[in-house]
Amino acid sequence: MNIPINKHLPCIEGENEIKLRGGKEIAARILILVYLAYVAEVPDERENVIGFLKSNSLWENVSPYEKELYQKEGLSNQEEVNISWRTEAIWLLLWTINKVQKLELPQEQVEINEILTRLPQFLTSPKKFIENAMLRPTSEILDASDLIYRLHWAAREADLKKQPMPASLNLSIMMERHYAINWVTFYGDEWDDILTDT
Repeated sequence: MNIPINKHLPCIEGENEIKLRGGKEIAARILILVYLAYVAEVPDERENVIGFLKSNSLWENVSPYEKELYQKEGLSNQEEVNISWRTEAIWLLLWTINKVQKLELPQEQVEINEILTRLPQFLTSPKKFIENAMLRPTSEILDASDLIYRLHWAAREADLKKQPMPASLNLSIMMERHYAINWVTFYGDEWDDILTDT
């Protein structure tokens, strides 16, 4: 792959020390992010979607910042861009609950239809999707966390030094995956407060 490695990387926690979010919590987070992306694209559906989230006990899991975005009339261009990039975090989260078989290197953006085919039909009960969400083995999630950290470091280094991106990595995809995996592994408690330091 020809990707540089940081010789001073911190050790990751072992399986016995790590705490992971549960499958149901991850499934709920996926739906919150997907519906936020939809509202950003189709703002006229805002009230309808918020009502759906409330009636399915998902609204209580929407972060404070996300609530602002859901309820805001007229998102800024930057807010829309940030929301659209969250599809890469969604893809990682889908992988953690076995809805995606394999994570490829973060080189090309995921197609939204690839996400939608793995979710319940629009505005239909999410109960089965949430109840059946099974977390991957801890060892697989820790391995992914370690790789994502290393790849993000390599991508950031190349970006800072104005060098070609190793293995054609996409820094924005990398950041979203890092954000999502850090949330799954409790590197910060709340979705709005996750860090992606390298």
